[in-house]
Amino acid sequence: MSKINNVLAIGAHPDDIEIMCGGTLLKWLSTGINVHTFLFTHGGWNSPEGLIIRSKQEAINENKKVIEYMNYTTAEHLDYDTLSLNYSDVLVSEILIKIKKYNIDTIIFPWIKDTNHDHEVVSRVVSAASRRVPNLLMGQINYYMNDHFTPNVYIDISDEWNKKIDSLKLFSSQWARSGKDWAEFLDITSRYYGKIIGVKRAEGFITTKIKI
Repeated sequence: MSKINNVLAIGAHPDDIEIMCGGTLLKWLSTGINVHTFLFTHGGWNSPEGLIIRSKQEAINENKKVIEYMNYTTAEHLDYDTLSLNYSDVLVSEILIKIKKYNIDTIIFPWIKDTNHDHEVVSRVVSAASRRVPNLLMGQINYYMNDHFTPNVYIDISDEWNKKIDSLKLFSSQWARSGKDWAEFLDITSRYYGKIIGVKRAEGFITTKIKI
């Protein structure tokens, strides 16, 4: 890739970004690259039966801890309800504003074929807004999929692995519920991607556009 200066990492919910690309963002932050994060929802959600799985305030508080721990350049989020996102020009405009405001040259966002409704909407929104951004990287969030996620770009995160996992543990409500699955999925994939490029651990991304 060409020299990266200003990155925008975009997710639908708190924890999406750290699962998808936390190690890569930590690596880039350590070299002085500006990393801006943006979420569309507050992240609170209920079960189909109406039981609160993670309250809105709980999600917001946990995300604040992670933002401080990761030391992002900026971190912003909208207040849409989880699983309520629908594609619109309003959402596209939100991303266009961030691209212009921070002179973004690289965006990391969810894979377009993610089975989660909000993730898929965010991917479509970013794709529409990023026509003039030279580097686009789609990352995997879920391990349950309707197609094969096959990266064509890999980032060495061997030195950042432990801090990535520690950041996810700060989402304590979700870690208590899904941490074992997260840890197993991320351990397996990061080792496999690392093996491909000859390092201990890596994160993998799919790109349709990258400036060399």
